[in-house]
Amino acid sequence: MAKVYLDGLLVAQTAAHRAVIDLYLEEHIRLTREEQGCLKFEVYEDPNKPNTFIVSEEFVSEEAFAHHQERAKTSEWGTHSDKLERKFSKRIES
Repeated sequence: MAKVYLDGLLVAQTAAHRAVIDLYLEEHIRLTREEQGCLKFEVYEDPNKPNTFIVSEEFVSEEAFAHHQERAKTSEWGTHSDKLERKFSKRIES
């Protein structure tokens, strides 16, 4: 089964964007880590770049990753974070 990895940056360019992160990210992380198929889900602020968050994800399969994407899209995080800048790269390894 091919694992899915997603790495990159989440950037809050305004105070309103930062407020979304402060309000909803912790719960998003908790819910994602509870998902079946989530092997790793880390999001933390870059100590050298305020309002820039480093994201690292690993899922057991493309199906698990797709499920995560669907769940997240309809969550409070998904409905409020759509304006945040995302710079992600995805790779699949068997």
